[in-house]
Parts: sequence; C-alpha cells; structure tokens
Amino acid sequence: MSTEKGNYSGYGKYDVSDKLELSLPKTEIKIERKSNDTLSYYRKNAEGAEVRKSFPNSSKNVSLELCPVLPLHLPAKKTHDLIFLRLVESIFLEKNSTASFVIQFPMEIGVFVINSSDGSKELFDCFTCEPMHSRFALYGTPEKGNLCMYSKVKLLEETDSDPYVFAKMRVTLNNELDHGVFVKKLVFPIAEHTIYYAEKSSEVHIDDIKGVIKSVTNNEVIEINREEHTKKDNDLKLVTYSSSKENKSFTMEKGFD
Repeated sequence: MSTEKGNYSGYGKYDVSDKLELSLPKTEIKIERKSNDTLSYYRKNAEGAEVRKSFPNSSKNVSLELCPVLPLHLPAKKTHDLIFLRLVESIFLEKNSTASFVIQFPMEIGVFVINSSDGSKELFDCFTCEPMHSRFALYGTPEKGNLCMYSKVKLLEETDSDPYVFAKMRVTLNNELDHGVFVKKLVFPIAEHTIYYAEKSSEVHIDDIKGVIKSVTNNEVIEINREEHTKKDNDLKLVTYSSSKENKSFTMEKGFD
C-alpha cells in the first residue's frame, strides 16, 4: 500500500488478517486479532481521545477501505449539508470582473467495511485529523440563520497539499455589480459534491463551485452552484453521497464579507 509524505498510510483498500496499523496526522489506528477470533479496532488522536470497536467472531479476513469523505458526520449531523468557509484573506473583485482561485476544503476520513459477498461498503468509523474542523457556525441571525459546518481556509498554490486534512476546491466568482466588492465568506450545500482522490497521490480534490455576485431587490447576494471538478482523470477514485447529482444552487442573502 502506498504511503504519503511523512510516512503516513495511504488511502485505499486493506485486507486485515491478524494485525494492521495505520498512521495518519495526529491519529493512529490499530487492528489486532484476539484469541477468540475477535478483531479489535482501536483509534487514538493527538488529544488522547480513544475509540474502541470490534468485529466479533471474525474468523475470516476483513477488507477495509480508507478514504476521504465530506465533512458531514462530525461532531453530529445537524447542518442540513451546509458548509461555511471563512477565507483567511478577503478576495477583492473589481466591478464586472471574474476571478478564479483554489482554496482549502476541510474533510473527514472514513473507514469503510467492504462486504465480502457483494462488495458493498458501510461506514465503520469516521474522524478528522484536525479536531478544529468539527465546529458549527451560524450564517445569519440567531432567529433566521443557517447552522453550518465551519472552517477557516486559505488560498492555495498549485503545489500546496495537505491530503489528510484538506482537499482542494476551485472557486470561480463573477461580480456583476457596477462596483468592486470584498468576499470573505462562502456558504453552500455540499451533499451533492464528489471527492476525487488517487491512492498513490497526495492530491485530493472536490467538485468546484461558481458564484455570481449580483443585486436582488436592493440586496447584494452571491448565488453559488456546484460544478464538476475540471481536471479529473480515469485513475481517480470517487467518493459520492448522492446518485442524483442535482445541481442545487444556494443564495447567500445574509452577507459575504
């Protein structure tokens, strides 16, 4: 199995017979067969939090898959798939202009059990290598705001890579207003997005987004839509949550600076 920089365990499939150890940033996973044929699963993060699970009476090998997943599970499913990304640096767009750039996108890591009879997968464990990702934020007022998963992110160079903590996402913004604006917030639904990754690469990507900045009833908004990742190839593995791939737009009506 491939390893990434820092000698971390690679994404992909693992067949467990008696023992397996996985090393990830701030996280260690150990699977070991006990005398009663039970496979014990142990995970510990840098803060000392421990998770223990087991495969009881598992005389056969167990097939697992380690892969990046959307940040929808931690600390709990409460957000109706909305994410709130706050940019470390504000983006300035001149009037009637378009800008395209790549940013960090927070992600979780899933451990899936692969069914031996039909190859289907079930989520066995889910965690993040950066506990600060497991946070909520309110977009809007306490009375009418939207509860979102929250992360502070920065713009990336093409060579930047942090494949266990962040995926890469391309953002294209089109300012249709007759004056320049600053953008520091991006809020949009993510359940329809697909994650793209390669087992032997440090690259993890997610579907892109395109936002149109315009005026609606005297209120400046950004209408955001999902777009398929533009640089995918046949060697990339896909993680998807929805078969419909409906392109749901989301309008940021409560400010974007």
